[in-house]
Amino acid sequence: MKNELKQELTRRLCECNNGGLVLVMYDIYFGFSEDVKAALAPNDRAALKKAVADVQAALDELIGALDFKYPLAGQLYPLYSYCKRLFSTVLYSLDVSVVDEADVIMKKLRNSFETAAADDKSAPLMDNAQKVYAGMTYGRGRLTESFINDDNRGFLA
Repeated sequence: MKNELKQELTRRLCECNNGGLVLVMYDIYFGFSEDVKAALAPNDRAALKKAVADVQAALDELIGALDFKYPLAGQLYPLYSYCKRLFSTVLYSLDVSVVDEADVIMKKLRNSFETAAADDKSAPLMDNAQKVYAGMTYGRGRLTESFINDDNRGFLA
């Protein structure tokens, strides 16, 4: 996963609420899925093995977050498990279409969660996170981010 994507996901994670957290997890999945595709092109077995382990770990997190008190969890679990099995087959088939099949399923699920997250008006999960302000400054064509130092972060003794 590229460092820029990691920074963006970290920033979003600090600012998100419950609905946004699920979307961040889906975006982590897609970042690792791109790593699998990138490792398939040059047939790099070591990178492929690591990328498949990473994408399956992201799917494990989504599976672990399911609350089976709700019927939706019973419908999502088989889809996540199927995607995990698809990535297992990538290790020996080296077929990118298998990754594309899993991505189509996950893209549809992400779109559904994005619609549901738009209605979630709950408070952010992190109360005392560092504020980030982004905007155009004097650099031509560059987006610069400023971190506002708040001395009142964390525990007070």
